[in-house]
Formats: sequence, structure tokens, C-alpha cells
Amino acid sequence: MGGSATIDHIFLVDEVKLPSAKITARDFVETGGGMGANAAVAVQRLGGRAIYWGRVGDDQTGDEVLWLLTHEGIDVSGVRRLPGFRTKIASILIDAHGERLAVSAQPQGYPPDASWLPLDRVAEADAVLADTRWPTGAQRLFEAAAGRNLPSVFDGDGGDPAQVARTAQQATHPFFSQPMLASYGYGSPEESLPRVFGGRNIVTGVTLGAAGVMWFDGNRLHALPSPPVKAVDTLAAGDTWHGAMALALAEGRTTETAIEFASAVAALKCTRFGGRASIPRREEFERWWAERRSAADPRLRE
Repeated sequence: MGGSATIDHIFLVDEVKLPSAKITARDFVETGGGMGANAAVAVQRLGGRAIYWGRVGDDQTGDEVLWLLTHEGIDVSGVRRLPGFRTKIASILIDAHGERLAVSAQPQGYPPDASWLPLDRVAEADAVLADTRWPTGAQRLFEAAAGRNLPSVFDGDGGDPAQVARTAQQATHPFFSQPMLASYGYGSPEESLPRVFGGRNIVTGVTLGAAGVMWFDGNRLHALPSPPVKAVDTLAAGDTWHGAMALALAEGRTTETAIEFASAVAALKCTRFGGRASIPRREEFERWWAERRSAADPRLRE
């Protein structure tokens, strides 16, 4: 797994009042964050083995980022500490509908160099994942994965649109956020996905939150709704989705069954407060998913 890692301060509030207000939170948690790091946690908690590659500052926040990932059992030996740089930190308000307002202190321009990545370790992987926050790292990772015919998942959420489009075509399974896909100006997801499909893509997709996932396989469009849940906290839901998707592909699932799995895991994550802290473990997910399926189909209770 490659990408960003942060420390998140998450506040649960009744509503986000703007432009000027003092708000008392109903709950608070400090936890790890970042797209790639959260995806690695999802893989690890769902029964996979995650190796996280990334960059953090040589500061106390960086120490905390690495401690939290190590505490999850994630291999962080490929993380580079950057002297003189500040590790990213964020404060997030979660409202009563589960939606979020995030304010981030950026990491002050980490150098793009990715020549130091231990790409020989890709031989240990059954799938790889990267996000938009470090394009050169993602591209080198996807190149190494292609050399071994491994599935590669790209979390296309945010960043320079042209750069994101180039990186997406180097992955086998890129999935954009809805705002990122809309930024290309091609119209609806149905119109956009065939336009951005290309390169190494086996599918190109878009995550649509509660509306589900849509994807294009080079021939036709497909769609799958998300399991309906009462959302408490959507923070890290997309990261969880991409991590679960990468794990499902590593386990040999088809694209559709992998998407179904990822969407269900992300839905369960959204039912609890806490960002990364609410990413479920495999046994918890399997129990919840079996109960939902049984409730939906009486034949499964016999």
C-alpha cells in the first residue's frame, strides 16, 4: 500500500455552524488518518497482510503515525522519515448526518522522489494500492505490479486532474471519487467513465457514496448499490472501500464480487463514529453481513 498518512482529530457535533461559531462536540477521538494508511489498516483488520510505504516528517506526529500503524500489525519498514518536514495533521467535524468538514495542515511539500522504494518487495504481494497524494510513488508501484501481472487499485480522490488521469491509466482498477471524475467535464458518470478508460485499465469506476459504485469494463457500464445504512461517520469510508477492494482482488474475487465486498465493509464502517477507529475487523463484518443477508432472504434462516 502506498500513499498519505496523517493524524486526525475528529469531533462529533450536531451541526457545522458557519461562518463564525463556538461548537461543543458530543464526542472526540484522535486517531490515524490518510488515504493510503487507512486503506492499509482496512486490509490488516479484514484479515490481510499490509505493507505500507510512504513518507512522514521526522517529528512527534510522524512518531505517532508509525506507532499507530505498527500497533495494527502493519509493516512500516518501507516508510521514509523526512528531516525538516512536518507530518500532515487534520481536524474534522462530523455532523449529525455523518457528513464531514475537514481542515488539514499540509506536509509542506514532501519531495517527489520515489527512487528509494523497495520495489523488489512487490514480489510478496497479491495486489497493490496507491492514492493520489504521491504520484511518482504510485506510478513506480503500479509499474512494478504490472511487471508481475498483479491487480493494482488506485484511489483517485483529489489532486491535479491531469496527473490523476495519467496515474489512473497505469492501474488495473482505478476508482475515482465523484467530484474528481466530474472535474474532467465529460458529464455524467455514464458519459465520463468510457472517456477516462484506457492504458492498463481492466475497469475504471467511480464511488458514489450511498448511491453505490459504477464502473466500465471496456465494453459496458455496470452499477451496484451500496447496502443501506444509517450513516454516523463517513470519514475514511472511501479509504476503507479501496483497501477492502484491493484485499478482495488479492483473494481472487471477480470485480463485481470484490465491489460488493468493499461496499458492504465501507457501509458497516459508516455506522460508527471514529474515522479509522471504526473500520471493522473481518469476523465482525462477516457476522454483520450474514445477519443482513439472512434478514433480507428468509430462506437463509432455514
